Amino acid sequence: MDATSAAGSRELADYIALLRRRWWVVGAASALGVGLAALMVVLLPKTYSSFTVVNVTPTEIDSGSQSGRNSDVNLQTESQRVRSFLVASRAAKALKTNKSPTTLASTVTVTVPDNSTILYITAEATTATGAREKAHAFAQAYLDFRRENATDVMVGQMTSLEKQVTSLARRLETVTDKIERQLIVAQMQSLNTKLSDIRVRAAGINAGEIITHARMPTAPSDPSLTRYLPSGLVAGLLLGVVLAVWLDRTDRRIRSAEDVERVLDLPVLLDVPGGRGDDALGLLPARSRTGQSFHELCHSLAATLGHGNHVLLVTGASPGPGAGAVSANIAAALARTGANVLLLSADLHSKVASDLLGQPGEPGLAEVLLGKAPISKVVRKNSMVSSLAVISPGADADLAVEKLQSEQMPTLVEYLRKKARYTVIHAPSTSLGADAQAIANLADAALIVVETPRTRYDQVRDGVRQVHSMGAAVLGAVVLPDQPERPATAPPVAVRAIGSDDVPAVPKGALDAGDTPAPAPAKKSSGDDADEEDSPSGHRILWS
Repeated sequence: MDATSAAGSRELADYIALLRRRWWVVGAASALGVGLAALMVVLLPKTYSSFTVVNVTPTEIDSGSQSGRNSDVNLQTESQRVRSFLVASRAAKALKTNKSPTTLASTVTVTVPDNSTILYITAEATTATGAREKAHAFAQAYLDFRRENATDVMVGQMTSLEKQVTSLARRLETVTDKIERQLIVAQMQSLNTKLSDIRVRAAGINAGEIITHARMPTAPSDPSLTRYLPSGLVAGLLLGVVLAVWLDRTDRRIRSAEDVERVLDLPVLLDVPGGRGDDALGLLPARSRTGQSFHELCHSLAATLGHGNHVLLVTGASPGPGAGAVSANIAAALARTGANVLLLSADLHSKVASDLLGQPGEPGLAEVLLGKAPISKVVRKNSMVSSLAVISPGADADLAVEKLQSEQMPTLVEYLRKKARYTVIHAPSTSLGADAQAIANLADAALIVVETPRTRYDQVRDGVRQVHSMGAAVLGAVVLPDQPERPATAPPVAVRAIGSDDVPAVPKGALDAGDTPAPAPAKKSSGDDADEEDSPSGHRILWS
């Protein structure tokens, strides 16, 4: 299962951070949506629309039309009649088209405004002229159909009355009773009156009228920029958000300290803020804001580790200079508390820590492991923080790297443990091999350095697993922005943060027997051997 899928539901702040990280995805998808919408406007067939407004009046075919009120007309029913097969057939005949009535009716819409007696008949066509003619044809066909239906109803009524008058006339010829004849004559007169009234109404029948004739459209109604572009923008935004969420869920890289705690359940002891541009993390001044954060971390580490001498392992979950920078700052912060601190650069291919502390790169740990130099030649002190000493990686890294997992390292680390209150070991990344795991067996506790967004979730999990398997306690993680690779030449300016422009090496010793590093001693004569001790590598170590 993907690492991020275990995060569960996200808070609003997480989604906002996600969109800020993936803004380019949302922006690109929005631009794509707008571009496709504009392309559709250009390429899609043009559709023109024109409308005719018809005022509908009651006729004999409307229920209750005897009242003569326009409200007697059911306009919803009439809107359906406009698109009926019979009306569409009349319109097709008027337009002289071969299209079926059903096809024509599908391009016509009828709307009924509230509290009115009018119908808006809108027709669509591929040409402006066609749209205007179609709208007019349907309106006229509807009125003709309505007028003819009303006329047919009245003709039916007149035929019925005429039959009744003829029947009464025949009966009158056979009746001799005077009173009965008078009644028949009265009935005939009444029927003739009704007949005359219907003939008058039939002559002046009014089914409605066109009050607004269809006009020639000046521009296509579809596709429309005002409708397609906003729709394309909204569709692009939705697509961009979906893609951003999908990319973030499938991305195995860690983006923030919150990700480490939420996804990996690993406490973040320090979240180093990003600097300006691509600036790398240097050796921080003690009174700077981030420098104080390192001091708080070191106080917490001291309280957690307790009394006695301790070895602290600092390793990166992914390859990079971040672990070296963190190691140097932790060592400097611990030394500022007054404790004797030794920084051992066990990542033989990284000189970040020793460069930040202004120490020369050789000889160093590599030469000690290869038996080419005693510890007295490689332990160097910082000129401003007298309780801080450094063992650099050395020059023969390629030859000595195999020695990191040999028996010499446990002996050396245990020897250094006796000489310093805190021994901070900058180890190679746990993702590069088993070196960090082997050194973790010598440490009391460990810190995992996470560079965002370089480090992946699986790298942190594997690093924690390696350290735990050797019995060392992983106290937590230090999270910092992705650090640029540093040049292997002169130390960075950050070394001045501890007040030394030219830190001298100690040619014949580093740590004294009282575990307190002292300034570089004067050159000893060949006969001064009383203060020398045997080193684990068989060399003589001078603790002046």
